[in-house]
Amino acid sequence: MPGSQACRHAGEVAIVGGGIAGAWLAYRLAQRDVPTVLISTEEHAPATSRQWAFGLVEQRVLDCATAPAAEVFADGSGTQDPGYAPMMAEYFAEEFEELSRLVEYGPFGPYLYPRLAEPGIHMGGGSSVVDAVLARFEALGGTTIHGRVTDLVVDGDVCLGVRYEHHGVPGRILCTQLVFASGGFCGLFADGVGSNTGYLLGTYARHGGRLASLELFNRFPLGLPDLGRPLYPSDFDGAPRLLRAGERASELEKALDAYQGDRCDVDVFAHYWTRNLDVPHTVELADGSFRLGPVRGFSMGGMATRLAPTVRNVHATGECAYGLAVDSISGKPFPSFLARGRMLADALARHSTGVAETDFEAGGAPPGADASLRQEIRHRLDAFQDSRFSLASAEEFARWCRSQRGRRRADGTPDNEDVDLLILAEAYTRSAMARGESRGFFFRPDLPTADHTLDNHVTLAHYDAADDRIHVTLSPRETGASA
Repeated sequence: MPGSQACRHAGEVAIVGGGIAGAWLAYRLAQRDVPTVLISTEEHAPATSRQWAFGLVEQRVLDCATAPAAEVFADGSGTQDPGYAPMMAEYFAEEFEELSRLVEYGPFGPYLYPRLAEPGIHMGGGSSVVDAVLARFEALGGTTIHGRVTDLVVDGDVCLGVRYEHHGVPGRILCTQLVFASGGFCGLFADGVGSNTGYLLGTYARHGGRLASLELFNRFPLGLPDLGRPLYPSDFDGAPRLLRAGERASELEKALDAYQGDRCDVDVFAHYWTRNLDVPHTVELADGSFRLGPVRGFSMGGMATRLAPTVRNVHATGECAYGLAVDSISGKPFPSFLARGRMLADALARHSTGVAETDFEAGGAPPGADASLRQEIRHRLDAFQDSRFSLASAEEFARWCRSQRGRRRADGTPDNEDVDLLILAEAYTRSAMARGESRGFFFRPDLPTADHTLDNHVTLAHYDAADDRIHVTLSPRETGASA
């Protein structure tokens, strides 16, 4: 019998992640009387939608419900889920109307922003939006718990639930449907925004799940790589002072002026930074001078739960899900997560089966993540990014990941976050190796142009547990959206 000392929760749907993607789905499920348990990992890895997001909605995204505009969702990478724009047109206006009942929004230039206690737009303003949604979810009878998910429990092609720990106490959540809303994995990179390593993508892969387009990220053209954060107009007192090798960065300034609108970020990266990544840049701000460069933002790839379903009752939403690839991310994540949450809530409610009853052992609380391993992965990944990329260095890192997994498994210790992080790191690396071109925000100096035979293709990474290897194929993207 499962141990009585462990915490036990049971629901029909379990949601992993307490950012806006998980919170909105949970709220919509609670409205449909679907028993839902949400586990928030805030203490372990704060959600990007809380830590960095402004909670903005681009006005043009709202207008697309009545007058679809393909340019709003333009994707130079050619890997966007073809069902994404239709999903936004069908669901977002109604979802924003529902959100506006919980949080007041007002106009701010081309955006709508949450009107909070302090006037104006604020980094982290998304956190107040998430809090309001979660409060309503709980008022409707939903359950929110805190903890770090440590593993899935899978029987054949069905997930029975998840194991987790909170302050050293093990627990388990039983469910008939599991939804990941656990964010991206920018925290795995030296120049990444946020701290989320995305190890749960590796957990999903270890249990047979496929990961799509891991090599693709949105890139902010102006950022502080050493601090892992983008620069915004509010960071500058007047015109920004940008320096290239100690001199005025006039070519960068020209690029920022020349490339406007939705393609600004991708065009500045492709036309300026790919030729200047090895040249030192600095920016002078009110509190000092800082190293300047592009920084890695939104993950454009993730769990391919619809493109290549392997565990049939596992779903994904938010940044950890494959599908949202756009040239400009500004004002689009929150709307995208609301629309996807509504579509998924409708599908899960239609197939409601009641609270899960199949129990399993919670097991003991596994050891925490090895912080030194994360730093080592960041350091080794940084050695072959962008202009430093070579197949030889990438292959060497992939083999190192495999050797590290072998070393950690040698004493019979159950797989944990460290192993899953190494699976994810290798999957990312082999995905970058498989994409034999440069495309959008993805750059390889050995193949600096796009290969149009790869248009509309995504990388699909699969972990083979039998030989402990990652295999990657290039596959046509899916032809439509379904929950």
